Amino acid sequence: MKALSSRCLGLLLCLVLAASVCPVVFAKERSEILRYEVSWNGNKAGHGDISMKCDEKKISVTAQAVSDGALKAILEIWSRIQSTFSTKTFMPESYRFHLKSNLLRSEVVDLSFDHKTQTVQVNKQKGDEIESHSEKVSGLRDPISAVYLLRNQKDFAKPMFVDIFDGKDKARLFVYPDGAETINVKAGSLPALRMDLRLEKLGRESKEIAKGKLWISNDDNKIPLLLTSSPIVGNIRFELVQSQM
Repeated sequence: MKALSSRCLGLLLCLVLAASVCPVVFAKERSEILRYEVSWNGNKAGHGDISMKCDEKKISVTAQAVSDGALKAILEIWSRIQSTFSTKTFMPESYRFHLKSNLLRSEVVDLSFDHKTQTVQVNKQKGDEIESHSEKVSGLRDPISAVYLLRNQKDFAKPMFVDIFDGKDKARLFVYPDGAETINVKAGSLPALRMDLRLEKLGRESKEIAKGKLWISNDDNKIPLLLTSSPIVGNIRFELVQSQM
């Protein structure tokens, strides 16, 4: 299972769940909880939920995911992402990724954004190893605020992209509209918009990291209903089970 990176899979579990807490308009204080099930190569692999609270100034998101079923027999994962950012501009303030695994050392990544200096303070701990440094982040967002920025777009008929920094890699997420249809998920039979996704690592030579398809509800909430992804570790499916608005 050398190709199966627990850090990448843990981040993927939380990131996709976090993408589902993006109502388009934040007119007043509100909260939201969404729950998902995850399958890997057709077998039950994990579950998770997200909670979101927002007011007129700030949005706070917590996404948690754990492995179970077939995946847990090979790799036990617990991961959590916490993020805060501006309600009006979606500019990130803080981002924290925490991963525990039975195969690799626990890992924590903390990002603190300073928009006056256009820098981010990066604090990382992997096992007993500790690293701290500062980087320029002009035009870059953490994964959660980046997803919110895309979700706030008014025209979902046009291609979109956003640049992401998670404390380790810089990447660009491309979103391409691909039509409308009704899909069946555990939360029900729902009208949806279908989108193609592609994630590329930024650098001297762009490199595709992952690709997939995303279905979001064809209504004002634009809640992600289903995501299918084909990373190097196999086919992963995220399905909405329950929502509390």
